Amino acid sequence: MTLEQFLTAILFKDLDYKVTEEGVQVFSSDAFREVIERSMKNGVGIYRVLVWKNDEVEEILTHEQFLKKATDLRWAKSAYFKFSREDATYEFSGEFKVSEKLLERAALFVPKVKKKDEEEE
Repeated sequence: MTLEQFLTAILFKDLDYKVTEEGVQVFSSDAFREVIERSMKNGVGIYRVLVWKNDEVEEILTHEQFLKKATDLRWAKSAYFKFSREDATYEFSGEFKVSEKLLERAALFVPKVKKKDEEEE
């Protein structure tokens, strides 16, 4: 399973987001809070949180600024709450850290969807 497949199948599943020209997934405030929660449950780290307003990056926050490891998501929650309380119209995106072991293990748990040709046989 690739990083992109993992993110869309597990972290971003059933969430609304838009994708920029550069391929960055940008979430509403509520959706990004859910992304942080899912990241915590799945052992995914976050290197950076980008705060967006009017389709432009307003602020870039990193785990190093908060003196935390990327996998200690308390920093991401703090960064998120700081900006979401300030202005509800902010949108958020992140740069995620997913270990190779997690990608390999996740491939076992994501159900495979049968194609129509396979079902008819």
